[in-house]
Amino acid sequence: MAELTRKEFLMALISAGDRPRLSGLDLTELDLAEIDLRGANLRNTKLGRADLSLTDFSEATLAGAVMIGANLNRAKLIRADLTEADLTGANLKEAVLTACTLVSANLTNAQLTFAKLSEVIANSAYLRGANCNGANLTFAKFSGCDFTSANLSGADLSGSDLRHSDFRGADLSYANLSNADLSQTLIEGVNFTGANLRGVFHSNVVLADAILEGAILPDGTRYGEEPVTTIR
Repeated sequence: MAELTRKEFLMALISAGDRPRLSGLDLTELDLAEIDLRGANLRNTKLGRADLSLTDFSEATLAGAVMIGANLNRAKLIRADLTEADLTGANLKEAVLTACTLVSANLTNAQLTFAKLSEVIANSAYLRGANCNGANLTFAKFSGCDFTSANLSGADLSGSDLRHSDFRGADLSYANLSNADLSQTLIEGVNFTGANLRGVFHSNVVLADAILEGAILPDGTRYGEEPVTTIR
C-alpha cells in the first residue's frame, strides 16, 4: 500500500512549490485522479494500480516509474519522460502522450485505445499484446519495438519510423501507414486488411508475407486489382 494518503500527498505537493521532487515514493494503489502534476519529478516512483485518471503529468519526469495496472484513462502526459517506465497492463485509453519519451518503456498488454501518441519517441519499447485500436501514432519513432500480437486496427501510423520492429501476429487492419518506414521489420502473417500502405518504405521486407486483402499498396494500387492500362 502507499506510504502516503491522498491528503498527505497533496500537502507534500503544495509545500514543494513549482516542479516538485517526489521521486522514489511508494504511491501504490493511491487515488491521485485529476491532480495537477505538471513538471513533477516522479522518477522511480511506485504507482502500481494507482488511480491517475485525468491527472496532468505534462512535462513530468516518470523515468523508471512502476505503473503496472495503473489507471491513466484520459490522463495528460504531453512531453513527459517515461523512459524505462513499466506500464504493463496500464489503462491509457484516450490518454494524451503527445511528444513524450517512451524509450525502452514496457507497455505490454496496455490499453491505448484512441490514445494520442503523435511524435512520441518510443524506440526499443515493448508493446506486446497492447491494444492501440484507433490510436494516433503519427510521426512517432518506434524503431526496434516489440509489437507482437498487438492490436493496431484503425490506428494512424502515418509518417512513423517503425524500422527493425517485430509485428508478427499483430492486427493492422484498416490502419493508416502511409509514408511510414517499415524497413527490416518482421511482418509475417500480419493482418493488413484494408490498410493504407501508400508510400510505405519497406527495404528488406516482403509485403507478400502479410495478409493484404483490400489494402492500398505502396504504389497506390489496391491489392488484388488489375493495374489500369492507359490506351494512347
